[in-house]
Amino acid sequence: MGLQVEIWQKDIEEAVFKDNQFLQFVKDESEYVLEGVVVHIPQSGGAGNTEKNRGSLPATIRRRSDTDVTYALEEYTTDPTLITNADKVELSYDKRDSAIGEDKQSLKETVAEDFLYKWAKDLPGSSIIETSREASEATADSATGQRKACARTDLKRAKVLLNKQNVSKENRFAILPSEMESQLFPDDQVSAILQRDLTEGERRMGAVAKLHGFVILERSSVLTYASDGTLKAPGSAGATGDCEGALCWQKDALAKAMGTVKFFEEQNKPEYYGDVYSTLVRAGGRRRRKDNKGVVVIRQATA
Repeated sequence: MGLQVEIWQKDIEEAVFKDNQFLQFVKDESEYVLEGVVVHIPQSGGAGNTEKNRGSLPATIRRRSDTDVTYALEEYTTDPTLITNADKVELSYDKRDSAIGEDKQSLKETVAEDFLYKWAKDLPGSSIIETSREASEATADSATGQRKACARTDLKRAKVLLNKQNVSKENRFAILPSEMESQLFPDDQVSAILQRDLTEGERRMGAVAKLHGFVILERSSVLTYASDGTLKAPGSAGATGDCEGALCWQKDALAKAMGTVKFFEEQNKPEYYGDVYSTLVRAGGRRRRKDNKGVVVIRQATA
C-alpha cells in the first residue's frame, strides 16, 4: 500500500517548527517565500521628516526609495532509505514508519541547529556577553579545562543591553544549553520561585523559568564557539578549547521561513526489490535588523 504523501509532508513541516519550541518565538516570513526557494520582502523607505511650525515654503519634495530584502532558503535532504520486500513481510513492526520517523527527527534537529547558527553568525562583539561566575568544568562536547559558569547577573546584563538598544521589553526570550541552564537555576529556593511564576501556557510552550524579563527556554545545545571566539557551524568537530553559548532575543529581531517540503517515494523498484523513500525541506532564517539590535549572545568565558 502506498504512502499518503501529502500527509507525510504536512507531518514533516509541523515537526520542524512545533517540536522546536523556540521557533514559535520569532517572526514567520514564510508568506513571502517565492516558488518555495527564496524569501522576497518589500521594505518601506521610511517616513519623511516632520517639522514643527514650518517656516519655509515650498517644502522640499521627498521621493521615497523602497528596497527589497531577499534571501535564499537552504535545502535539507535525507539520504534515500530502502525498505525491502523481505522487511515488509518478515518484520513484526512497520520498518517504513520507523525509518521515516527517524529521518523526520534528524531533519528537525538539523534545521533547528542551523537556525540558531544563522541568527548568531557574525554578531558584533558589542552584542556578546561573557559569563562571569566562578570556574566550573567545561561543558561543550570535547572541551577540557574550566569555564566561568553562567550567572543570573549575566542575563541581567543582556537585559540592560537590549534596553539601551531601545528594544521592546515585550516578547523577550533566551535559549540556554542544558548545562548553562542548570548553572543559572540550581536547586535553590530562588530557582523554585522563578519556575513557579510560569503560567500553564508558558509551560506548554516549553519555558522553564522567567528571569529579568526573559522567558527561559532550554535545549541540549545551542551555540558552540572555538577558543578564538569564532562561532562554529553545526556538525563541526569538537575541540578542547570550545565554549558554549546561549541566545537572547526579542521576537521581532529574528525571522524564520519555511519553503518547499517534499516527500519522495518510489515503490517496487525491481533492482532493489523494495521501496525507496527520501525527504526534502527548504528553510531559512535571518536577523531582521541591519544594526543587529535585539539579539545578544551569552558566551562562556575561559576561567
